[in-house]
Amino acid sequence: MRPVSRFLVAASILSSFLAIFASTGARNDGSRPVKLSESIEVLGTTVPPGSYDLRWTREPGSETVKLEVTHGKRVFASGKGVWASSERPYPHEALVYRQAGSTSSALSEIRFRGSSDWIRVDSTTAGSPTSGGTR
Repeated sequence: MRPVSRFLVAASILSSFLAIFASTGARNDGSRPVKLSESIEVLGTTVPPGSYDLRWTREPGSETVKLEVTHGKRVFASGKGVWASSERPYPHEALVYRQAGSTSSALSEIRFRGSSDWIRVDSTTAGSPTSGGTR
């Protein structure tokens, strides 16, 4: 087998292994792109329609999760959530919204495909945006 072919086979095996490892690993820290078609309340802040990154970091030794909604370097909303578990794994990735008033919705849960872990978003502990962003 030629050296280039061996490299391609090794790279293919490695990337398959990494994909399997990433899909079964813990989701303590992560992010996902979010596209809002209308204004939504996130962490106590109204976020206008657009494309954003939703990021979470679990605080060591606790069930508390730091959450941020960003676009580039601008932070539109930040706050806390709680790491939780259900009895059964969720079949799909999902952002769950609840009615926040007569006309608006609020982000209330972040669910992970194939995992019984999820994040409960706590709008009552919302913080001010950081990184030079404005509301």
